[in-house]
Amino acid sequence: MPSTSSGDSSIDAGSFEAFFDGWIVRHKNFVEELLRAQQSYDESWEDAIRGLIYRVLAHLHEYYQEKSRMIRRDVSLVFSPPWFTALERTFFWIAGFRPQLAFSLVMRSVNDFTENQSQRIQRLTHDAEMEAEVLAEELARVQESVAAPPVSDLAKQVGRRVANGGEIRYLDTMPEALKSKMENLLIDADLLRRRIVQEVVEILSPAQNMRFLGDAIQLHLRIRELGRQREAEAEQLQHEREMGGRQFLSS
Repeated sequence: MPSTSSGDSSIDAGSFEAFFDGWIVRHKNFVEELLRAQQSYDESWEDAIRGLIYRVLAHLHEYYQEKSRMIRRDVSLVFSPPWFTALERTFFWIAGFRPQLAFSLVMRSVNDFTENQSQRIQRLTHDAEMEAEVLAEELARVQESVAAPPVSDLAKQVGRRVANGGEIRYLDTMPEALKSKMENLLIDADLLRRRIVQEVVEILSPAQNMRFLGDAIQLHLRIRELGRQREAEAEQLQHEREMGGRQFLSS
């Protein structure tokens, strides 16, 4: 895979961020649809609800498709994406949500499981945990095989440079073998995340899926909004400090 120049990395980050901003707008629209559907739910509308759930899944699939393209263009950016807030990134596991989060949301959102559903959710949880453990071990092996510092630390350096408008030189020096392994690892992690959501949706009824997907999107949006508020407050505080320093020097 050819090296990505610092200029290209900045362009890629801006391009994905533009896509993501539009995707978040649609994200908000979907949660509003899900909440309205919950408030006026009637069993006779199940076909329409299934259609809504299908559209939500297609919306999520769109994100992962675009993310996959970004992985191939600049994997280090995806490990610490500047289009997410710092707070959102604290919830990341291999550049995305932890598999356990989906199951925690299911248990919080749904309180009317059948026995069969409970057993299937338990099996899926166990299988997902096993796969997640394998991926975590693979991440450790990737780092050790190239004597690399933690990928998260390197990616954070890149993320900070992008956020601050600085040049990115890390990709130019990252070994090709490491880039390839990071790409494959992240793609496998995203496949696991997508499979978990897809299989949970297949287990749940339309009414249960409305609650699960609605709660999942609301949680993401709340964390994102809180993260943006914190960053705005930090920027304002930094601005006030700089202004105070200038006034002191001019006095």
